[in-house]
Amino acid sequence: MDHPFIRNRSIIIYSIIWLVIGGLFAFALYYFYDFEAKIAALDSIVFNGIFFGLGLAYWFNVRYNSFEKSQILNLAVSHIAALVISIALAIFLSKSILTRVSADEEYVLFLNQSIPWRSALGLMYYSIIILVYYLILYYDDLNQKNTERSQLETMLKSSELEMLKSQINPHFIFNSLNSIASLTIVSPEKARNMVIKLSEFLRYSLGKENDQMNTMEDELNNIMLYLDIEKVRFGDRLSVETDISKESLQLKLPNLILQPLFENAIKHGIYESLEQVTVKLKAWQDQNLLRVEVSNQFDPKATGKKGKGIGLKNVGERLRLIYGVPQLVFTDKTDNLFTVRLDIPQIATDL
Repeated sequence: MDHPFIRNRSIIIYSIIWLVIGGLFAFALYYFYDFEAKIAALDSIVFNGIFFGLGLAYWFNVRYNSFEKSQILNLAVSHIAALVISIALAIFLSKSILTRVSADEEYVLFLNQSIPWRSALGLMYYSIIILVYYLILYYDDLNQKNTERSQLETMLKSSELEMLKSQINPHFIFNSLNSIASLTIVSPEKARNMVIKLSEFLRYSLGKENDQMNTMEDELNNIMLYLDIEKVRFGDRLSVETDISKESLQLKLPNLILQPLFENAIKHGIYESLEQVTVKLKAWQDQNLLRVEVSNQFDPKATGKKGKGIGLKNVGERLRLIYGVPQLVFTDKTDNLFTVRLDIPQIATDL
């Protein structure tokens, strides 16, 4: 974030405020202490001019110090040190400059006697400027969160159809219905089980809102329904292996975030190969992350099945907007193995 008083024309407002403060300061010296207007104006320009510059520098102490609870002590020490140093510097510089300009003994005595209230004034300057900076940070952070929330809502609305196509491929439904139709003749019991699984799958998928969080266990159950249905179509060509750690089952992730990964694995693995293809799912907890990895074999010589490529892109964009982290989707492609990994932060979210 750029300096709030330097960006745009805010420096003009900042300068005008200090001109007003300087004018009041000079008036007080002239009216209450009976100093000449020249001396009063010079004192005000030097003393307040120093704090004008220091006030701009205070921003960096605010910008690069966290307000988290774990750093409250460091934050307090930082501000106390900055306060003491800035006040000492302002008094030292102003006294050094003003005593060189004016040799009046009465005025020099006044400078020495005014150190306590100048220090108090410096404390007030520092407190007000720091408070303004924190208010600016809070306002900018609030605006950023509102912008991201609006961006998320806009994306969800404008891409609702594409999201549904990504989550429930129409071809998957058509092929499943064709498989059911075939099974009703050769194996009515299997057809019945497949209808039940398909209905449960659709109920789960269509009954969830895009921003809802679910446990890994719920998502895993839904994915297994999806894979059971696909196994009816592909038979022994589709093999599934899972390695799910026990502690990861209750961790949270956005609903239906895994399905595009498996659709991608089947699309580029099973469709392009006549041999058995193994799709592996692995999930584990790594500190405050839920790591989910899906890998599939593919034929590097096969002509890729072209599409819109919205699956993995939507997953990455959705995770970025929910968690505010630029990259949470990682892919790796070797000779005949494609792997995609999601890093899901385990943080409190109201989404």
